[in-house]
Amino acid sequence: MGRDGWIGVGLLVFGGGLYTNLDKIPANPLVPIGPAFYPRFLLLLTLLLSLALVVQDVLAHLKQEKKGKGAFINWLNHQSTLLSFAVFGAYVLLIPKLGYLLSTILFVTALQWLLGKPLWRRLPGSLSIGIGTSLMTYVIFEKYLHVFLPRGSWLP
Repeated sequence: MGRDGWIGVGLLVFGGGLYTNLDKIPANPLVPIGPAFYPRFLLLLTLLLSLALVVQDVLAHLKQEKKGKGAFINWLNHQSTLLSFAVFGAYVLLIPKLGYLLSTILFVTALQWLLGKPLWRRLPGSLSIGIGTSLMTYVIFEKYLHVFLPRGSWLP
C-alpha cells in the first residue's frame, strides 16, 4: 500500500475516533435535529471518502506492480503537485510583504502558467486570469463584505 492508502487509513482511524465521541455533545430537547447532526454527516462523508482513497490506492498499487514501473516514474507523476506546494509556500511568505492583491496576482498567474504546459505564449492569458481573479476577490471581500485583506509592508 502506498502513501495515499496510509493517509486514508489514518483518516479512517481519526474520523472513527471522532465519530464515536459524537454522543458526548449535549443535545437540546427543543431542537429536533440536534447539534451532532452536521458533524455526523461530515464525518460519515470523510470516512466514506477515506475508504475510497484506501481502495483506490490498493488497486493502483496492484496495477503498478503488474506494469513494473519504478519509483522514479512515480515521482514524475507528482512533480506538478510538489511544484504547487512550492508556489503556495512562496505565496504564504509573500502575503505579509507584498499584500493580498499583488501576491495573489503572482500566485494565481504562476499556478495557471506552471500547471499547464509552461509556454511563454500562455503567460499573458495566465496573467489576465491572475489579475481578474485577484481584483474580483478584492472587490467582493474588501469593498462589499468589508473584510480587511492583508496590506503589504513593502508597499505604501
